[in-house]
Formats: sequence, structure tokens, C-alpha cells
Amino acid sequence: SNVFMEEAIGAEYGEGFETFRPEGPLKVDVDFLNDRMQENFLQRIRYAMKPDEAFGLIFSWDNVVADTRSLKLDAWKQLAAEEGKSIPEDSGVKRSMLYAGVDHVLHKVLCWVESTKESERLKLRLSQLYNENLSRLNIPIEGLKEWLDALYTAGIPCAIVSCLDRINLLRTLQRMGLKKYFQAVVTEEDGMESIAHRFLS
Repeated sequence: SNVFMEEAIGAEYGEGFETFRPEGPLKVDVDFLNDRMQENFLQRIRYAMKPDEAFGLIFSWDNVVADTRSLKLDAWKQLAAEEGKSIPEDSGVKRSMLYAGVDHVLHKVLCWVESTKESERLKLRLSQLYNENLSRLNIPIEGLKEWLDALYTAGIPCAIVSCLDRINLLRTLQRMGLKKYFQAVVTEEDGMESIAHRFLS
């Protein structure tokens, strides 16, 4: 699961990335985006009359739509309880559990494992616990639904990006009553290498 991997932020300003589509390679950089965002004459008139329609919003699944910090921390706490281990009450440890790769946390931060076999077992169980918690999640971040309602009413398109797989993400959005608000979805299957890559796709 990509949920417990350390994520690269991605391109610095001006850098781009190359992605491969069925119709051939696509290089996305500042110049490409500027060209794509140029309005034609009819769009300029339309946006002058309805300026809100000139914009769209991209939402991150993590901690914008859902409280994934709590999901991750709960999974770690459940794993600790199952294994009879303790987690130090330290902000650095908590930060590592949220943002560092699971191997690093197991070996260097919590020092729970020595063998690769044990590490793989704990990683699998941590992922299972996270997915069990995710399957019960049905409430978005407070105030989000009202905000999405307003955007939907104004005709402003929205997209969501996530490192989750498409099936789990769509299922959870459906359970939360949010699926109708998102016209585009970027998920694990889209093969994005960094946070910036996902947002620019």
C-alpha cells in the first residue's frame, strides 16, 4: 500500500515531468500549462459574464477531504496493542509515523523489528488495519460538504487526488456522500510519482 510510504513532493518551480499516455509521451511543464490555460475568444466572453466558471478546484484526499492523520495513527496504535509494544509520546515519533516510510519507522524510530520477514508481516498488518479503519470512515472533514455544495451549485468543477486505489477511494467518497462533487479522480493506478505529479495530471 502507498499509504505508509514517504512521498516526494515533486517538481520545483519551472520543472516538469513526463508521463506516458496511450497517444504517446506527454511532457508537462510551466510552458505546457500556460499554453493549455490560454482562453479562446468565446471562453473570455463566457468568463467575463460568469467568472466563477473560469476556475476549478483540486482537493487532496489526505487531511483535506478525510482525516487521514487519525486513520494512520489509529492503525499504528492498534498494531502496537496487538504486538504488545508501546509508542513513545514524542512529537518526533508521531511525525515519523505520519510522514516517513513504514520501514524507517519500524527499524529506526520504534525499533520493533530486526528481520525482513518480521518487517513484512508488520507492514502487511498495518496496511490491513488502515484499510479496516478506512472501510468504516463515513464523515469528511468538518465544513467540507457545505463548501462542496456551494461549489457544485455554482457549477465549479472539482477533482480529487489520492494515493489510494480507485475502488477504495470511490467507495469511501460514496459512503461519505461526496462522490457526485468530483468530476475527476487521480488515484494510485494513475502511476504518479510525487504529490506535484498527481496535482498536475
